Amino acid sequence: MTLNKIQGDAPIIVTERGAVLEIRINRPHKRNSLTQEAVDLLGAAYEKLEANDFAVGLVYGTGDAAFCAGADFNTPPKDDSRAYPNFTIKLTKPLVAAVEGYAVGAGFVLSQSCDIVVAGDGAQFGYPEARIGVTGGGGTYIASRVPTKVAADLLLTGRFYTATRAREAGLVSEVVERGKALAFARELADQIADNHGPSVRLLKALIDRETQTTTAESAQFLGLLKAHTSDSSRLQVSKGLKGLKGA
Repeated sequence: MTLNKIQGDAPIIVTERGAVLEIRINRPHKRNSLTQEAVDLLGAAYEKLEANDFAVGLVYGTGDAAFCAGADFNTPPKDDSRAYPNFTIKLTKPLVAAVEGYAVGAGFVLSQSCDIVVAGDGAQFGYPEARIGVTGGGGTYIASRVPTKVAADLLLTGRFYTATRAREAGLVSEVVERGKALAFARELADQIADNHGPSVRLLKALIDRETQTTTAESAQFLGLLKAHTSDSSRLQVSKGLKGLKGA
């Protein structure tokens, strides 16, 4: 899918801001949840970032209710792998996420596949797949980046972390005042853009060598087991965020 559709009320909107490519998930009426179209457009945006003379990318959601509430339960994507940078689409440029509201399921995975995460203090992070009976490879983005006990707490209970707890656990780089995440993330993106590009890419490659390779391999392995663990009956009664206690 090309980026020609990324304008107006499209599910993904891309804006060129100098050396920064901004990618906005634009489905606020659905808490910025992902359909297959949104996934494909995200993938196209990452490809644009990598193929052109941008120094850094920035991902955020429209409104303050949610960065991304995961897959759209009414029209879920058949293959969401292109939604996650550095998974099927390898990036040599860093990506900053600005999170306000919920980052849940696929939205949580998307935030964690970015290099830097800035969160407003009202943000909440969760990966509730164990509660709703759907387990893909996304949990590996958490398991490969935080201490084992933290990963077990998040993945096995399916509970949500506040922005402060997420930072304590190493899931968030910076917590700022609610509603200020995008502004602060833009400041960080501009700082990265002002740095020496080859050095930034080299340092990102060093970081990725220790995380992304293991993540991709583990996600692919877990994906092979998905058919044996999914329980569609639990998914159907979960009613998305509304069905998750404490969400």
